[in-house]
Amino acid sequence: MRGVAVGLLGLVLGLLTWAIAMEPSAVPSPEAVDIPAPEGADHLVCPLTDFIRSDTQVALMASRGGSVDLWDVSGGAWASFGEADLGDTGGWVGEVPSGLGVLLVESGSTGSGAGMTNNATQAISSWGCGESSETLMALGGSTLADQRLDLVLYNPYIWDASARVEIISELGEDTPPNLQEIFVAAGKAVKVSLDEPLRLRRSLGLRATSSPGKVALLLQQTGNGDTAMIEGVIPHTDWWLPVPDLGQAETYLLMASPSGSSFTYRVDLMTETGLIVGFVEDEYLPGQLIETRLSEFPDGVTGIGVSSTVGMVAGLRLEGEGLLAVGPGARGTSARWFLPGAGDNEERLNVAWLLNPSGLPVSVSVSGVAEGAFSFNVTISSESVLPFDLGRLSGLAEDLPGYLVDADGEIAVVWTSQLDSGAGSYVAGSPVD
Repeated sequence: MRGVAVGLLGLVLGLLTWAIAMEPSAVPSPEAVDIPAPEGADHLVCPLTDFIRSDTQVALMASRGGSVDLWDVSGGAWASFGEADLGDTGGWVGEVPSGLGVLLVESGSTGSGAGMTNNATQAISSWGCGESSETLMALGGSTLADQRLDLVLYNPYIWDASARVEIISELGEDTPPNLQEIFVAAGKAVKVSLDEPLRLRRSLGLRATSSPGKVALLLQQTGNGDTAMIEGVIPHTDWWLPVPDLGQAETYLLMASPSGSSFTYRVDLMTETGLIVGFVEDEYLPGQLIETRLSEFPDGVTGIGVSSTVGMVAGLRLEGEGLLAVGPGARGTSARWFLPGAGDNEERLNVAWLLNPSGLPVSVSVSGVAEGAFSFNVTISSESVLPFDLGRLSGLAEDLPGYLVDADGEIAVVWTSQLDSGAGSYVAGSPVD
């Protein structure tokens, strides 16, 4: 995949060079790099944050080997960050640039996925790389007394963007006037604290709509001695949420939509005793943030399906002693998933949660993305969730970028990572069909 261009990036960088020549003070000059010609290739946007702890890695996978180009976008400059050599396995893991910014990954035209993991002695955070978009939503923030919440908006392109921000909470529409419109300059990121303007909110959701251009966003949530990075995602009509067992955690189901009109949605439950179809069938009202404790559901819930007639977002928030894990569920189903960042690490318990929504059993192969890696085969019963301890495939290689899940049917996959301290993360796998 070497030489495959980020079509938009190549074009805009060329325009940027011309603009700088005409008006030297307009935009900081990027590092001199060989910009490949635009070919309309796809790319992944990996938002970076300014953790005090700096051990952050990115894991990549593509459907075939080769190499992909990486770009560091920060402070209004675009610089080459080298190449990721995917070898024959299609996987790579490496360090990321420090500070606020974006790592752009040229993914080419084949299926690919990427994710970020940040490690500390007592805390862990994982989040996915995805698409920039005109409309993104993130759910699961909180500004209670012992928690801190920051919004980070990213613009990895050379056109300035204006993001219209809409915040909802348990109080309904809850956007402070000074946050309704946020300017994000080309190639830069803007970080805004939500603690002061939105004090003592139990649950927050956020939508960002950008015009012109596209943005990416993260909510950076700290609390319980842990940090959760909540990526903004594109709304969808089908979400699947395996419910992980992370010890004594209080778990919440979160749902919201950017729709300005009401519509119907349905919640199905997978339990240890069988499927409950249409446990909730209700009307979604504009500006509504739905938060439900899973303790209010029937006992033994292992998975949740959310479907709607209009695009929405559904996720989980898990809280406990030393634990804060928040993230969206899996958007739709696929027969092939990559779990980036869930590599071999004896200090973490990494578990894949495999959800089979169909009425028939599904055979699944789980393997490490490494030379000579072997596979472990399991069967997921119909309409159920199967946890798989990824430590069973440990010791395959150093710097293992993650795992590949291949199934003979459509499934949904999320993975969790947890430390002995209780800190953990919850992140959806990347479909790589």
